[in-house]
Amino acid sequence: MSKLVIQPHGRLNDWVADEKRYFRDLGLDYEINLLSAERNTQTAADLQGAGPIPDIISGAFESYREGNGRKGGDAGDVSCARHWTVNQAAKVNDGIMWGKAYSVCEAAIVVPGDSKVMRPEDLAGVEVAVGYHSGSHYSAIQALEVFLPSNDIKLKLAGTAWSRVDSALARKVPAANVFGPQLYLLEQQGFRRVVSTTFMMAFMFPAHVAAQDVEKYIAGLVRAQSDIDLQPELYKHYFLKDMPSRFHGLIDVRRFGVGERVVPQAYSQSIFETTQAWMHERKLFDVGPEIGVSYAQAVQH
Repeated sequence: MSKLVIQPHGRLNDWVADEKRYFRDLGLDYEINLLSAERNTQTAADLQGAGPIPDIISGAFESYREGNGRKGGDAGDVSCARHWTVNQAAKVNDGIMWGKAYSVCEAAIVVPGDSKVMRPEDLAGVEVAVGYHSGSHYSAIQALEVFLPSNDIKLKLAGTAWSRVDSALARKVPAANVFGPQLYLLEQQGFRRVVSTTFMMAFMFPAHVAAQDVEKYIAGLVRAQSDIDLQPELYKHYFLKDMPSRFHGLIDVRRFGVGERVVPQAYSQSIFETTQAWMHERKLFDVGPEIGVSYAQAVQH
């Protein structure tokens, strides 16, 4: 049986489970793949130029489609993305969604400290940087539609999470929706939260990957969660593992929160179908809810 290739997601659990040999204890043969494509990011010329940054109309959903359940051709056998994307990718049979656990991470739309935006209502007509068909895209809509009519919500498709950090630091966007370590970094650089956009994330794997290996992987993450909950200060240094080195000099990870938290609860059929309805009511994909497979086929539960 081949090794399970794990694509980390910027959370502490993968590294704690590796350090403490939880994956090995569970009998999992694995490797952690830190390689990530530099696509869906703004270029240095875009960030330094006088004009606006271009829209990047590609995101996590498109990566799953390209990788047939892997998050890109060179990504891991098991990966994580915001639950909306994983839900739809599994629905259209681009991979299999893990239904026995999910994760939750604090996130927020932030603005520079000197911004005139003080309340969510002040974001009417203001571009908020998000990643196309990624969690920041859906969660910005979900959070802002409580305060604003849909035609007042303006999204800027600025690329990946770290690309949005680059764009925010370069003052190329007036606001950005970021999560976990990206949120903590911008807060240390003086950015302010305007509205929380906390959201669920889900796990995805291709059809050829053994479900029992994914089961062992998730069990290792859950076990590591207890260590993080008990003594988070021992493990925050692992945030640097997934963070581009260009940001290391800007932050003190000791001041970070704990980021993404693994929840060993079911991603139920009700959650799946409610999410499908929400996405398709807003016409976030080119196909309708009638396209694809059932919950029973899309989700390993």
